[in-house]
Amino acid sequence: MFKERKNKPLAHKDIENFYSMIKNKDPFCFVRYSDGEMEIIRNRYLKIEGGRTHFKGKISKNNFSEMDSKEFDPKRDNCIREDLLKSAIIRMPKYYKGLPHKRFKNDRDLVLTIHGGLDEYITFADLLINSNYYFFRENILPLFEEYVDIFVVANYRAKPIDILRKSNHIKIPDNLFPKYKIIKREILDNLLKVPSGSLILSSASSLSNIIGCQLFRKRKDITFIDVGTAINDLISLEKITRTYHEIYFSKGFKSFLKKLRPSFYIRW
Repeated sequence: MFKERKNKPLAHKDIENFYSMIKNKDPFCFVRYSDGEMEIIRNRYLKIEGGRTHFKGKISKNNFSEMDSKEFDPKRDNCIREDLLKSAIIRMPKYYKGLPHKRFKNDRDLVLTIHGGLDEYITFADLLINSNYYFFRENILPLFEEYVDIFVVANYRAKPIDILRKSNHIKIPDNLFPKYKIIKREILDNLLKVPSGSLILSSASSLSNIIGCQLFRKRKDITFIDVGTAINDLISLEKITRTYHEIYFSKGFKSFLKKLRPSFYIRW
């Protein structure tokens, strides 16, 4: 059922595969395991609030907005970790898992072990951003307009505009973890009823992994994409919050220099 990859994943080939599936309306699911998900999987306390980040046992300052606030407490939130682990363990045809890339090899290899090895459904957590962001914006985003039914799972402050203006917004609160079970159930109840062929774009932190997995187990006729911050401007949220935003939307020498950073390129 699952073909082992003979070669390591290549970001440009994998995003071209997504492009082909979206163009042909071939349903699939894509979820991403980034640094936040890895901290939860490792069962380590995580908090982003009030300009401070508790991450990997250290405290640092940040410039994140209020809607980026979250707190994972291992003593309270074991159910979240269990569901996240299940999403990493379960294997299904066309259920793609995006893993951390070369700079975070230990995290990447941990998810790869949980998954059961390298196969055709393993790709990069950064697949739609960084060095692939231009392709995503110029080639994949325009295809979204061809879907009749689009649903956006995002913060309650979001407001879909432009090519997403007719989409249905499923709202989530700041720091959803304390009310995780209720919120997850409400969102799944809504998404399980969507029309066949629907496109679901999720920007809901670790909840995206969980609802993507649980939804796709029952609805193989929909496309679910964990977009993260890749569509911030199309849901009326702050346009430039990441380096890849600045490189794409801004012009100038500083933007060019940032493009030269090794971290900009997606490598296995």
